[in-house]
Amino acid sequence: MSNIFETKIIKNDLDILNELKQYSPVILGEEFASGSFGSVHIVDTPSGQIAVKRVPELEGHINRELETCKILAVENHPNIVQLLGYWTDKNTLYLVMEFMPETLGNILERLVVEKMRMKINKMYNMMWQLACALEFLENIQLMHRDLKPDNILVNVNTNRLVLADFGSAKFVKECQPNTTYVCTRFYRAPCLILGRDMYSTSIDIWSFGCILTEFAYGGPLFTGDNQIDVLTRIIRIRGMVTVDDIAYMPTHCSENIDLAGIGKISECKPWIKVFSRKIGNKRINTSYGAFYEEILNDCLQWNPSARISACNIAKKFFSKIELFKIIIKL
Repeated sequence: MSNIFETKIIKNDLDILNELKQYSPVILGEEFASGSFGSVHIVDTPSGQIAVKRVPELEGHINRELETCKILAVENHPNIVQLLGYWTDKNTLYLVMEFMPETLGNILERLVVEKMRMKINKMYNMMWQLACALEFLENIQLMHRDLKPDNILVNVNTNRLVLADFGSAKFVKECQPNTTYVCTRFYRAPCLILGRDMYSTSIDIWSFGCILTEFAYGGPLFTGDNQIDVLTRIIRIRGMVTVDDIAYMPTHCSENIDLAGIGKISECKPWIKVFSRKIGNKRINTSYGAFYEEILNDCLQWNPSARISACNIAKKFFSKIELFKIIIKL
């Protein structure tokens, strides 16, 4: 796998890589974004702008992210950020990637400020592309483990969306426990909050559902200052977790779930009440309708095994996109 990747870089991007190897971290260019595992910088080249992610060494983190990126680069999925090359210097990894000018997070924030909602056909197209990326990860059994709007890059001119930042990604290994301290809190699946460490790619489906709610809600739905706050919010909207739900959240640790004081709400809150927003002096329903709410219900299930697959999400969104095309022609 490594040899194929290196051959691909040499064949397609040798000039850019040679140029980049002359750079030092000091002159990488302006910082475009930063996070727990490093920072992303914009670099101007003769062929256009590219992005360079700077990743300092952290307990073997560099090697795992690099190997993951190599595998992704070989496949070159259209909805996964394209990796052009890499180099290392003084225990720091530099990942050379295509540059995408926007994040989905920035787009959603602007819509809130402008008191607007994204058009339904554009929203369907974006989330279809994200579902296609997750379908690919599902097929190779790779968990992203930090799916959120800031890790989703968009080019509004070409209407292309790509999934980025695989710093927390990990391949599913049967019967192997994983850390539960992953994923940004507002997008963290219940099994992670409850300390259930034998999870799979279904945690990304929960995060997908959380992102999908933001188009109608105008911000993160499951907010909180800590994990208990988030769990309480989930219960208020999605109903109380059951013993059967927990049975489908395996763990190699001894049982340690204590839900005392969380509440006894058992039924899901209707989406029409969740998506009721005050715009000026009026309160309006910002939901995208029955199909949209159906996808949310399929994603935001307590029971991981009851969640819809990324493949089926992609199929459902694609069918809606094709329907829009037919209507426009008529």
